[in-house]
Amino acid sequence: MIKILHQKLFQSKKIKNFFIYGFGQAINLISPLLVIPYIVSICAKDGLGKIGVGFSFALIFNVLIDYGSYINGTKEISINRDNSEILRKKIASIYVMKFFLLLFFAMVAFLIVQFVPFFNKEAAVFYFSFLCVVGQFINPTWIFQGTESYKWISFVNILSKFIYVVCIFVFIKKSNDYIYANAYLGLGLIIASLVGLLVIINQYKLKFYSGISSDAILLIKEEFSLTFSQLFLSFYQYLPIILISAIGGNTMAGQYRIIDQILTVFRTYLQMFFNFVYADVCLQFHRSLKDGFKPWLKYNGLNYILIVVLASTVFIFTNKILLFFKLHASELDIMGGYLKIGLLIPIFMGITFALKQLILALNKNKEYIRITIGTTFLSLGLLYFLVNRIGLEGAFITTICIEIIVIILYYFVLKPIFSFNK
Repeated sequence: MIKILHQKLFQSKKIKNFFIYGFGQAINLISPLLVIPYIVSICAKDGLGKIGVGFSFALIFNVLIDYGSYINGTKEISINRDNSEILRKKIASIYVMKFFLLLFFAMVAFLIVQFVPFFNKEAAVFYFSFLCVVGQFINPTWIFQGTESYKWISFVNILSKFIYVVCIFVFIKKSNDYIYANAYLGLGLIIASLVGLLVIINQYKLKFYSGISSDAILLIKEEFSLTFSQLFLSFYQYLPIILISAIGGNTMAGQYRIIDQILTVFRTYLQMFFNFVYADVCLQFHRSLKDGFKPWLKYNGLNYILIVVLASTVFIFTNKILLFFKLHASELDIMGGYLKIGLLIPIFMGITFALKQLILALNKNKEYIRITIGTTFLSLGLLYFLVNRIGLEGAFITTICIEIIVIILYYFVLKPIFSFNK
């Protein structure tokens, strides 16, 4: 009886936490939908394309700044959540590591913008976009995920996006103001993250300790291979709009950004769901390999049904959704075709995210790294070939093909584990 009551209370808490976390993440989904139509009306698709390229530039550096903190860092905090001394040292050393990386990659970004003509043409966009990287350095969400402090995760998300949206509507008034859009996003993240970090510092009494620099450098060495793979994953996710802009111009990049933003709703939700259950999945598998499968399958099975229903809904209302983004009626047929093809992406992505959870929770890091690097090279080559041959449609076909290949490769890696579970 007590065990049943405990299970019910646990499930009730998980549901409550999911809604709290989901509400905060919903702001991540809603804020772009609020600002993109406004940006298109002021700066046109050309300006939106430039903003999208700058944002992708920042997101690639975000992966390098995170340097495994959202995977292994979150896992370590989840497992050691009751040992404040271990947490204190782990959090402090990771932040020192991230500070070293921020200084290094700020110099790398400066050199890229200064000496690569494609980036130098819109230097202001890329310099302002780097504020998003500074915000990500400060962002303590990876700690809150490990301790499952979902109220604070939501607070950081809501405050940062509120500042961003307000700044866009107040300060973006002319077509050339597109250069500041990503700066406002970075500013919101910096302010909100500082509040969250102060909470962490106060809660764990964070301070520098003897040997923290050497621990930070050791972390850089230990996490290098995983971060290297994550860098390639970021290339797969964020380089397409940069390549599309280089091949087809900023207007084509703007068209891609609109379709991709709709698909990003699914991608962001899947990442949110991944982060929400990842700590618990790691903990369950850490306790028992066999018993860990049941909650993993339950979480991801129900979630996949939701993804299919949502994708079907978007398919039915394609034209109405595209009109929301201030497109002309003459553009609906071609853009609707792109979106309908693209909706296959979240259908397959729902499977890859679920399998990725298993890969990482079961410490199949080497296999994950090989798959990520290999499929990224294949993706970029296929993207360049298809966009040159058939236009923007090729970008979405490329992603669908790569997601299918990743599912197959993940399955072969996990096949022995599935057999053991049976």
